Amino acid sequence: MTGFSQGLLDALLRDSHLIAPQLFLMVVATLMLWPGDLFFNRNEKHKWASITLVILAITAALIGRTTDGEGFSRMFRMDGLTRGFQMLCVLGAAATVALSVKLLNSIKQQTVEYYALILFSLAGMLFLCGASDLISVYFSLELMAISIYILVAYLRDRATSVEAGVKYFLLGAFSSGILVYGISLLYGAAGGTTTNLADLNQALALTPTTSNLLVFSGVLMVLMGMAFKVAAVPFHMWAPDAYEGAPTPITMFMSTAPKAAGLAAFLRVFGAGFHGVTSDWILPLCYIAGASMILGNVTAVRQESMKRLLAYSSIAHVGYMLLGVLSGDARAGAQAVWLYMLIYIVMNTGAFAVVIYLQGKGEGERIEDFKGLGRKHPVLAFAMMIFMLSLAGIPPLAGFFGKFYLFKLAIEQGFVTLTTIALLTSAVGAYYYLGVVAQMYFREPDGEPSAPMGATSVFIVTLACALVLVATAFGPWLVDWASKITWV
Repeated sequence: MTGFSQGLLDALLRDSHLIAPQLFLMVVATLMLWPGDLFFNRNEKHKWASITLVILAITAALIGRTTDGEGFSRMFRMDGLTRGFQMLCVLGAAATVALSVKLLNSIKQQTVEYYALILFSLAGMLFLCGASDLISVYFSLELMAISIYILVAYLRDRATSVEAGVKYFLLGAFSSGILVYGISLLYGAAGGTTTNLADLNQALALTPTTSNLLVFSGVLMVLMGMAFKVAAVPFHMWAPDAYEGAPTPITMFMSTAPKAAGLAAFLRVFGAGFHGVTSDWILPLCYIAGASMILGNVTAVRQESMKRLLAYSSIAHVGYMLLGVLSGDARAGAQAVWLYMLIYIVMNTGAFAVVIYLQGKGEGERIEDFKGLGRKHPVLAFAMMIFMLSLAGIPPLAGFFGKFYLFKLAIEQGFVTLTTIALLTSAVGAYYYLGVVAQMYFREPDGEPSAPMGATSVFIVTLACALVLVATAFGPWLVDWASKITWV
């Protein structure tokens, strides 16, 4: 065995406890593909959803039991920030799996590959949440993204799904190239000694003046590559088509779990790796955050497709969460982004659960399909109203407290102009969210009342609505609780 192979084996044996959840997911997902695929016949493939939910519960337990530490030559770090965002990723994946069963059954597209790809992608997200080296950041992003490219094009008999997957793949490959080029420039600027974020921070701060252009170019390219992964403007062009063409549960998946992992990487890379060269990235990131808020909300106003509306909405919400990344206080920024992401996942899951239920009735694709829902299905309409108003940030709902925490932090850090933009664009967002509510309650319904909801849909919508209302009742306590969590 060569010295490299021996060192790799020693590191794996020594540090594998830090990545136990990821190893578990990858091994189980591989076994699901073969020989696990032989366990159920074609008509029983839906049983993999229940098995996947059990796997995700075990993964969450493993995350909770993993001790803090750093390993693999300091390429991966397990701490409060890693653990907190990993839990959000697992939550998003679990919601996706639960919402997939009925829809995939209705279109006869149940396969074990679908659930295995979700687990492989989740493994990449868990790696990304704790990546403490630019190389591990890159490989984690690719493991996460490659599986999602396939999931977006999962409905192979639909041209829109295949087109969305191809567009996402091509643009994703291009952004990965930019990211790798940026990493190579920073490696050169650091004297060819390190890509570890902590060491890179010190090395870049000490680079001579003649290397400023090299550092700036590298930081900017890394920013561009990572901004693409969270669909921030102007690197959002893939999101509307990918969101619309993908199976709706995967649309929900892309708008929650990968964004949680991507924002964790943002907090780690720009908070720890580039803290010493803040002047090189703070202004470009301000422009990206502001543009995401403006374009995301303004463009959403003109949408007729519900999935495209939620796609542009998610772009706007990324702009809000980047305020936490801009914070000079790494701990407070992580707390604010995590709390906002937690509330957003619950709200978004509930909204997509309603959309998926309507799609099962041949509706839900267009905003007009919500016309008269308040009369046809009052409980469903009430839940959707809660989700829409909370996404808009209307007090005293839970979404308001998430925005309040972020905006307060941004003002304290001196980003007054950016916070003003956030407030004004939130008002624009309220317009199109309230437009959905108006369709449900102030328009006459078409057709007869719809059939009762399935048990899974009832459970998810009810749980999400209850969580939003509970968070609303205990909003100030929730903010206080998040501020006491030890992150970094």
